[in-house]
Amino acid sequence: MNRLSAIDACAPAWSRVGSMLFRPFRLATWLKMGFIGLLGGGLATAGGNLGFRFPVAPRGHEGSFPKDPMAEIHQAVRSIHLADYFHLIVVAMICVAVIALIFVYLFSRFRFVLFDSVVSGRPAVAPGWQQYASQANRYFGFWLVFRLVNWAAVLLIIGAPLWHAYKSGVFSSDNSIGALFELLASIALGVIAVAIVCAIVSTLMKDFIMPIMALDNFTLGDAWSALWRVIASEPGAWAGYLGMKLVLAIAAGIALAIASVVALLPAVLVIGIPAGLLIALGIVLKSSLTAVAWIVFFLAGIIAAAGFACLYMVLIAPLAVFFPSFAFYFFGGRYPKLGALLSPQTPIAPAPRMAGTPSPV
Repeated sequence: MNRLSAIDACAPAWSRVGSMLFRPFRLATWLKMGFIGLLGGGLATAGGNLGFRFPVAPRGHEGSFPKDPMAEIHQAVRSIHLADYFHLIVVAMICVAVIALIFVYLFSRFRFVLFDSVVSGRPAVAPGWQQYASQANRYFGFWLVFRLVNWAAVLLIIGAPLWHAYKSGVFSSDNSIGALFELLASIALGVIAVAIVCAIVSTLMKDFIMPIMALDNFTLGDAWSALWRVIASEPGAWAGYLGMKLVLAIAAGIALAIASVVALLPAVLVIGIPAGLLIALGIVLKSSLTAVAWIVFFLAGIIAAAGFACLYMVLIAPLAVFFPSFAFYFFGGRYPKLGALLSPQTPIAPAPRMAGTPSPV
């Protein structure tokens, strides 16, 4: 496979999008590819209600308005006793940490599933999940360490200057607001620098280290060494890839926003009609059959959530194919094992034998 520039890699990547999603068009394929791309891209959200009870003003103020509104706010803040909610805070932190770990693990496994699906041209979870289990576990370990280092660096860049300024009395001196803004500007520059470095490392890890680990089963250190030798041989091409990917990501974000707006109205009609009918049924049943009504409301919510989730997976399916393909075609000419999978050589058929010619021994 020939070495392609970042611009040249776009054409075969779009061709793979067409062959996987449009020839022929199957809704199930779009949903499956969107699901794999969603988890393979790393989704991590957490939320919930732990039953926090807002503090109330002390007795004696009921039915009267305080003369100073700030006094009520001050009393409400002072009435919060964090010790009363300490167990809820601990439970919430543990739940958030566990959910985050689950999604990082799923991302690590589904990144290899996404690789196998794009390279083979057949969206499927089981082959990539089973074949690359050991590599995905090492990949998971890297992302845990990477996230911890990332957060530690950000906390150090933000916390150390603020603590030093506080101990130096900067915030107690004249023009403390101006000093604060100067400090925040320097902190912002440091945070931006760390974000750029982390974005580059993350891109290289997702787009190129992962295929090396998948095909050669290298350790992380060996994979980084192999990739660095390739980058050092032509740094301009790799800088062009990073710049091109940034441009494509911006364009993809705009295109996805436009597609979402266009698809929203028909989606609301398709999803909203059955959900609305169930809500209307629940309202009718609420006066006599309260439990059944809440079950109907729950089903309406499930239908609405599932419908919009399917819509989102359909919308992101082309992007889930294009961006990995873009990276793989750029890397395929520089990594023969990957190039052989993307452009398999058709075996040459033997020439037909003339009648009467003796067969070779």
